[in-house]
Amino acid sequence: MLLRILALFALAVLAGQPVRAQSRLAAIKARSALACAAFERPGLARETTSGWTGVLPDFCRVVAVAALGPNARFEFKFLELPGDNTALDAGAFDVLFLTATEIARNGLAGKVAPGPAVFFDSIAVMVERGSTAKKLDDLAGSSICLHEADPAAELLDQFFARKGKSFIAMPFQEDVEWRDAYNARHCRAAAAEITDLADLRRHKGVNGFDSAILPEKLGVFPILAATPLGDPRWSAAVARAIAICARDLGRTSPDKLNAP
Repeated sequence: MLLRILALFALAVLAGQPVRAQSRLAAIKARSALACAAFERPGLARETTSGWTGVLPDFCRVVAVAALGPNARFEFKFLELPGDNTALDAGAFDVLFLTATEIARNGLAGKVAPGPAVFFDSIAVMVERGSTAKKLDDLAGSSICLHEADPAAELLDQFFARKGKSFIAMPFQEDVEWRDAYNARHCRAAAAEITDLADLRRHKGVNGFDSAILPEKLGVFPILAATPLGDPRWSAAVARAIAICARDLGRTSPDKLNAP
């Protein structure tokens, strides 16, 4: 698979012409590594003693191999703002995995070019396993733990408003507060991106109860492979490489994270 990707990537990037001195590909070759970044999402990227694993590092690795060859090296990091603003302004990352909301909220619209989707995440609700709540309707009037400024709050408002019902929002600024409140049963349910819910379900709190993610999705959104503005040939080449390898890597959907 790697040789096939490499050959097609070279065709897309070079088109039979020499690499331009100031091109993104030339810079990558000069440093002998591809630089990727993303906001942290449990389950999609994890650093281990043997390196990075997960869907996002897999796509980063494929683009690195396509650009640099089978022994390519890549670097991956979680974005932290405002600390990484200088690096973003300088175009330090060759590929970024972002949602449209992250691009808009963090002022990246004039800095990156959105590319193809590499993962489809969703926003859902989780309850204690054995709860009488088997669907979202059953949570009308119940307390639901949320992250502040999370789209889940607005989506829940819309869902219950359509049915002439309501719920009790319990917003938290810090992720640890959100987790602790749910695990301590201060709220009947938790709403968030399904990757966060899957991680919360794996790390049980002091009460040690099991949880289940309700089947209805409040919303589904793509995580995009974005590239810095300034080199459209690089952007097109990355899009082409990802499109070629998506089927081979098995583009992941959030449903796989919702297994019992």
